[in-house]
Amino acid sequence: MKLELRGITKTFGSFVANDAIDLVVEPGEIHSLLGENGAGKSTLMNVLYGLYRPDGGQIVIDGEPVAFSDPGDAMDAGIGMVHQHFMLVPVFTVAENMVLGHEPTRGGLLDIAAARTLVREISARFGFDLDPDALVEDLPVGAQQRVEIIKALSRRAEVLVLDEPTAVLTPHETDELMAIMRQLRDEGTSIVFITHKLREVKAVSDRITVIRRGKVVGEADPSADQAELASLMVGRQVSLAQDKSEAAPGEVALEVTDLRVTDAAGTRTLDGVSFEVRHGEVLAVAGVQGNGQTELTEALLGLQETVHGSATLEGRELVGRSTKQVLDAGVGFVPEDRTHDALVPDFSVAENLVLDQHDRPPFGSALAMKLKAIRQNAERLIP
Repeated sequence: MKLELRGITKTFGSFVANDAIDLVVEPGEIHSLLGENGAGKSTLMNVLYGLYRPDGGQIVIDGEPVAFSDPGDAMDAGIGMVHQHFMLVPVFTVAENMVLGHEPTRGGLLDIAAARTLVREISARFGFDLDPDALVEDLPVGAQQRVEIIKALSRRAEVLVLDEPTAVLTPHETDELMAIMRQLRDEGTSIVFITHKLREVKAVSDRITVIRRGKVVGEADPSADQAELASLMVGRQVSLAQDKSEAAPGEVALEVTDLRVTDAAGTRTLDGVSFEVRHGEVLAVAGVQGNGQTELTEALLGLQETVHGSATLEGRELVGRSTKQVLDAGVGFVPEDRTHDALVPDFSVAENLVLDQHDRPPFGSALAMKLKAIRQNAERLIP
């Protein structure tokens, strides 16, 4: 399938998100859309996927103009999209999510056996380890993304849009995703890869289109150096050199001793973990997905029920404390699924910034929040 976007314009009030954008995606290529956050990349792809109606321009597939009134039209035309924030039903299984909207039936009822078979077939094709009967809410983020991919492929997508797919992945998972992208390309699927990460663009792209402030500002070859790509993204010269001084760690801040965690099934998910983190030090915890990293962070944050051992921050015990008590003790946490576990999408940015301190001065009390102070805090943190 050859895909063309001709003069696509999309506005929100007086704000022009896409300004007469032209884009051509050839059959069987990985075409990267590179740009800063807010450049208009996702908006353009949401127009392609039928989530937004364009205010100008047209979509052309194999030489024929098309118009999508909703994502169903786009999927019927062979367009698939994996959103940055996954469009899955957490309480449904992998198989149920994959066939949602095009369910196989038998005798007028959902043919769940056929759905399971389809999951296994597509998973085997790409080396995915997905249990068709696993609940999506129980899967780690990387596995949820794979569910989104097989969901799109089950509808025979010829063009697959990946919107910031590596934002929630570890480096190892990112490498695995790139291998999948190359396999899909080699099988004839076209991929539109939305990102702002230069290393990934250079590693996997066949062609690169750079978008800045809603406009296409240039095309580049993957052989272009990172400084050149960065300059196109931001509109000025960029220095990528890093001057890192030698670290000088101080006294021990966090001390973890013989930490053990048992899950609801009685399985030991952490067994005798001990380490120290000093002031001014970065400690990396590495491991293949599913080997206890999540349980470790949850144990330190008071999110695991059955925890034994000790974890002290500046001499204060964290094990056995509530999450609020741990946060009050000075622990911060950025989870792998920020939208689900760290933010309230329906709240404003200002309100999200004080989620863990809205009930104390200067932002409020147990009775009421001080909206002016909350707004001023946001203005200070976000110039």
